[in-house]
Amino acid sequence: MSVSLDHDTDRNTVSHLRLDFGDLNLLSPDAIATLRDRVESVPDDVSVLTIGPDADDGVGGLTAGLKLDAVKDLSVSEAREVLVDLYELNQGVRNLDAVTVCRCGDYALGGGLELAMSCDFRVATEDAALGLPEIDAGLVTGIQGGLLIRLVGLQAAKEIVYTGDPVSGREAEELGLVNRAVAPDAYDETVDELVETLASKSPRIIQWQTQVFRALRSNGVESGIDHSLETIAACFDTSDQLEAMTAFLENREPEFHGR
Repeated sequence: MSVSLDHDTDRNTVSHLRLDFGDLNLLSPDAIATLRDRVESVPDDVSVLTIGPDADDGVGGLTAGLKLDAVKDLSVSEAREVLVDLYELNQGVRNLDAVTVCRCGDYALGGGLELAMSCDFRVATEDAALGLPEIDAGLVTGIQGGLLIRLVGLQAAKEIVYTGDPVSGREAEELGLVNRAVAPDAYDETVDELVETLASKSPRIIQWQTQVFRALRSNGVESGIDHSLETIAACFDTSDQLEAMTAFLENREPEFHGR
């Protein structure tokens, strides 16, 4: 069982969080706690973080969810501790200043899909299995399951939750559950192109934009807008803004200038 966090060899503001928990990357209580702690250790200078399986052969999958034989006999208090760790893991991902890209790969189920939904971007293969099968394991869907409604709408969320049936990557893209669903042989290139696009932006502006989205999420739209005004204004005191705006003006036609 391992979780690695490594800086990208070519892009110093990009890091990769890789999971290796054995068959199907199932999440035991110890795995959840380890992953939570590793997310908390992401350096402040990281502006783009990928989260995915440590797959040596093929695309692999994020995780098929909880390791049921490790939690089946837990007491209520013991289960609560595990669920708090899972909640803190997902909240830790959502509260990072880095923009997060989830490599769902061939599957993200249960707690795995909740982890994926906690990220800013999700990329899966066309035939990936993505779902929340908790109802078939005698559990209700909660924690970050509420994010599903925001991504796909109430009715589609009910279909996924109440049936317990997974959707394919292709269906997930149509629903808005993932950003990209591609053939396995195009998967790595698709993820890398997305990461490259994000990494090409100013790391400081990326992090501030992440903070703005977090304020809109946490404080409500009106308070979030107030927060965003101060953050936008702060951009004007940086070399990032001056250099980017100068380059933008030089490379765009006049009718696109300004806001």
